[in-house]
Amino acid sequence: MTHDHEKASWTKAYEWIREAIESGELGMGTPLPENLLAKEIGVSRTPIREALRSLEQDGYVKIIPQKGAFVSEISLEDLKEIYDIRKLLEPFAALSAVNRIPDSEIDEMERGWKGLKKAALTGEVSLSKVSEMDLLLHLTITKYATNKRIGAIITSYHAQIKRFQKLSAQSLANIHETIGQHLEIFEKIRERDAKGLSSLLYEHIAKSESNIMKDYFLK
Repeated sequence: MTHDHEKASWTKAYEWIREAIESGELGMGTPLPENLLAKEIGVSRTPIREALRSLEQDGYVKIIPQKGAFVSEISLEDLKEIYDIRKLLEPFAALSAVNRIPDSEIDEMERGWKGLKKAALTGEVSLSKVSEMDLLLHLTITKYATNKRIGAIITSYHAQIKRFQKLSAQSLANIHETIGQHLEIFEKIRERDAKGLSSLLYEHIAKSESNIMKDYFLK
């Protein structure tokens, strides 16, 4: 029973800290003192320590000996390198994935984006939902590519990509634009248009990169 309780506390701490980092509530470079987090989250320091170690492995946190844990910084170089990898690999993955994605998955994802479009018209759209669904589409494309290693490479940058997705969809104008782009992407998948999907995906990833650059690095 104790073991289950510890696991539940660890999971609770991990998710609380991760969400606070992803939402920007805990900005880059913010110190993460174990005692304050334990008090805030309502768990003991042991699960906090384990959660921080795990968050470090996932790229959210940097632990500096004798100084403690901090929210990891995302540099302009990280942005460029990760987006270069995405611009090379994802459009290539799309070429073989386009005929392999089941209609049922396309229907389900497209329904979600149409729901977001409705919500965006009234201004009631959740950033978390947009970035979550954006990530799902990209991971689905790499999952159905014949080259399985592409998915593994993209997944290894999951934490950074997720943080970038959040940064990319910060303004309502960006959200409207990204919804429009996704609905176009679904049209290309439905038409099983490999080249069309590949080039649209490249444009979409490049656009997301330039939004982040403009809003966060070129101020």
